[in-house]
This record gives sequence, structure tokens and C-alpha cells, in this order.
Amino acid sequence: MERQQLQFLREALVAGWKDGQGPKPDAIDLGFQWLFGTGNKVDFFTAGDEFTEQIRNDHSMDYVRAEIVTKIRNGDPDDFLGGYSVMKLEGWPRLLSDATDVLSLGWTGTAKNRTSDGKFGTSTATFLGSYGYKFKVISRDSKTGKAKIGIQIKNDTTITSSTHLPGPAKAYIEKYVVNPLTYIADRFNLPLRTKHQAVYWEEGVNLR
Repeated sequence: MERQQLQFLREALVAGWKDGQGPKPDAIDLGFQWLFGTGNKVDFFTAGDEFTEQIRNDHSMDYVRAEIVTKIRNGDPDDFLGGYSVMKLEGWPRLLSDATDVLSLGWTGTAKNRTSDGKFGTSTATFLGSYGYKFKVISRDSKTGKAKIGIQIKNDTTITSSTHLPGPAKAYIEKYVVNPLTYIADRFNLPLRTKHQAVYWEEGVNLR
């Protein structure tokens, strides 16, 4: 493993996560594990894993890459945080699309995946929804304007994150209903307990 990958794993462990063991699950596996309270509490993915490659090629990463390039150009590139918000950037049409994919057992998602060359409809993108990211600049060439960066994506799958409630009652319901249910599931290791995903890969970007 490269130094940046090892550092990524160390940071995740320092944050209090338990290292995932066993074969790498795909997004469908993770969904069923969350429903039934099985599998790892945290799963790590790196370059080459199906989970990684699907989110790496997803349309949401086009937005993230553009944001990363802007941040590198405008400031100190050593350490940056950000996120991709489905509701902010895509809204209800995306949620309805994801719901249709789930209800059709992946049929509509597979169709979108094929016609968009993996930009839309993958099971990984449907499972993740919104996510947070962190990146670091590994190297930078001022002559060519290119940089090598490490991208780290973190996501928590919870009852709250999977429930998108409309209207002003959202905060109240989350505080007094959904969040307590998540606490109980986590406290007693029940179905719908929180699952963490951590993804890391390295790639080049053009800063010009």
C-alpha cells in the first residue's frame, strides 16, 4: 500500500472506527447488511474495488473534481474538506430516481448505467446519495499545471440519512423520532445500525 493509503487508514482508525475485515462487499451487499444489522461497522475501499470505481466514475465526482481544482487554485492545498449534497445539487428528481431504482430491483438503474457509461444509475451512487470528501495534494508540477491528489470519501448510512422528510416538521421528526431510533439501533447492535464507508484513491487533475 502507498504511504497516502496507509495514512488514510490510520486517520480512520484514530477517528474511532473498527477496521472492516473479510471480502469487499458491493453496494447491494451493504444495503442488505444495513437492513439486517450484519457485516462490518466500517468498510474500507481503495482503487480497483467495484465500490470505489463506481463512485469515482459517477457524475457527482465531476462536481467534486471541479470544486477541488478551484480550492487548490485559491488557497492552501494541503488539506481540504467538502461534500456532495444530493438535495442541494439535484433535488427531489434524484431521490425519486433512486427510489425507482430500488423498487425496480435495480432494473432502471442498470438501464441508466449502460446508456450513460456509468455516470448515472450505479448501485454505489444510489446507496451513497450525499457524501463528504477530503483531499490532499500529493505532488504538483507548476510547468505542466498538473497535480496528483488523494481523494477520501466518507459516508455514514443511518436511518436519518436514508429518510428525506419534506416540510418544516423534518427537524422535529429527526430529533424526536429518527435520531433516537438510530441511537437504539447502534446501542444494541440492531438492524438499521449505522454503517460507515471510507473510500480512497489517487488521481491526476489539471489545474489550468
